[in-house]
Amino acid sequence: MKKQSDFYKLIEQLCFEKKIKMRQASFGYITELEKNGKIRHIVGESLELNSASSYKIASDKFATYAVIIQNNIPIIKHNMIFNPETRIDYEDNDIMKAMIWFEDYGEKAILKANNSSEGKDVYLVKDKNELKNKIIECFMNHKDSVSICPFYKISYEYRVIILDGEVLLCYKKEKPSIMGDGKSTVIELIEKEKISNYYDNLNFEYIPKINEKIEVFWKHNLSQGAKPNLEIDIDKKERICDIAIRARKGDRNQICKY
Repeated sequence: MKKQSDFYKLIEQLCFEKKIKMRQASFGYITELEKNGKIRHIVGESLELNSASSYKIASDKFATYAVIIQNNIPIIKHNMIFNPETRIDYEDNDIMKAMIWFEDYGEKAILKANNSSEGKDVYLVKDKNELKNKIIECFMNHKDSVSICPFYKISYEYRVIILDGEVLLCYKKEKPSIMGDGKSTVIELIEKEKISNYYDNLNFEYIPKINEKIEVFWKHNLSQGAKPNLEIDIDKKERICDIAIRARKGDRNQICKY
């Protein structure tokens, strides 16, 4: 049985509170929930809510981009490169094109396998050799395609959970960070917080001042140390939720005003 994640700890707590029977199968990969004669399944971390086609779009980063941009919804630019060994019948987007896109992005970009999740196989690249090597590495690891995107240094990512047209939850994700205590070094604070991923160019011997906040990693993935935060400015929260609802409905003109 695999180690229980925070996701499954939360599911277990909810099942206990709602008196839902919870059973696991396939070494914990499948979770079966039962109440009042009804049975539902969680596979990995996927719930029985959406259609198979919706799931396939959502689990492919470029497919998600393609559908969103086709409906005139603002999204960060993606360009795709196919693995020549596994996608030979598709358009020939070779590594040389990736170099051109990299230049267009100011020679700082995000490279990510299209079927990755939880921040895996996602890289911040800052030179062409690194970009080429990471593309080759992804293809050698049997990835069919990768996307290259411009890098934006943002403070938060926002997530909106919608069910039946109603916003149930809106939160922001804070990048992994440490808070200075005036006596501990950066590396000591990182170890104290048990943060496993951090920038290579941090000054590990620096002693942050009391309450001095230092971001130690660029990803917003909760599985890689980011923290959820429900404290969002009311006006901003309304705008974010409005965009999410309109995106769900495909209300193109209204979305683009933001």
